[in-house]
Amino acid sequence: MTILPNPPQKISLEMKSETHYKKAAEGYRKSPQYINMISLYPILENMLNECKDENLIQ
Repeated sequence: MTILPNPPQKISLEMKSETHYKKAAEGYRKSPQYINMISLYPILENMLNECKDENLIQ
């Protein structure tokens, strides 16, 4: 367990504005992580189709 020398301030439970979340989403959609994830969708789709009729649970 790590003890911080200066404990963080109290976390607010109030939601931020809709504009804040829209800007955050826009930034995320331009991130390398998101772009990489989207590029993997065709691979995921192919794998799911290949396993569609398999009995994977015994």
